[in-house]
Amino acid sequence: MKLFFYSSTYLSYIFLLIASIFGILKYKKLHTYEKWYVYYLIYTFLIEFSAIMIVDVFGSKTNAPIYPFYIGGIFSILTYLFIRKLNLRKWMFLVPLTGILYLVIHLFLKDLNHDYIKVVSSVIIFGFAGFSMLQEIKKQNSTHYFLWVDAFIFLYYSVSSFIFIVQNQLVNMSINQAYLIWGINNILTCVLYLVFIYTFLKLKK
Repeated sequence: MKLFFYSSTYLSYIFLLIASIFGILKYKKLHTYEKWYVYYLIYTFLIEFSAIMIVDVFGSKTNAPIYPFYIGGIFSILTYLFIRKLNLRKWMFLVPLTGILYLVIHLFLKDLNHDYIKVVSSVIIFGFAGFSMLQEIKKQNSTHYFLWVDAFIFLYYSVSSFIFIVQNQLVNMSINQAYLIWGINNILTCVLYLVFIYTFLKLKK
């Protein structure tokens, strides 16, 4: 299971890098709100790269200092994306700024439970993704390039929420069980990035 976990982890990094490159290449062809999908990919890549660097290069035993920036940054980017997409002007800055506020608060509250915050942020993200997906389906005679991306964002963050809940409940989980669960999470991540790649390739030249 250890091999499965690490193989799927590094495979997800490769797909993330490829998706980011394609996103940059197609950037000018995207609508204003669609460009936030590219920001999401680039930010995620920078976070993952920083996590690798802090452990493998700088010799830290944990990448925990990066974790809040992963949660808060991605929450802000994705919620802003979907709020723009859904044209919810009243919530344009309020919800995304919550992620930034969390980044500030965590500097002062050292005992903050980031896993619970991760679950809450994931629930909000897949809620927005699901609602956005339904609105796109209802539209007539329009091209939904990012419909499948929204669908897999919904799937990934809903499953991710479930995994975090299960992880906190199963205190006596074996290391192999943990590798299996997080390996499955990595596979879902790979599929999400592959959908991004497919979507960017499908865009008109």
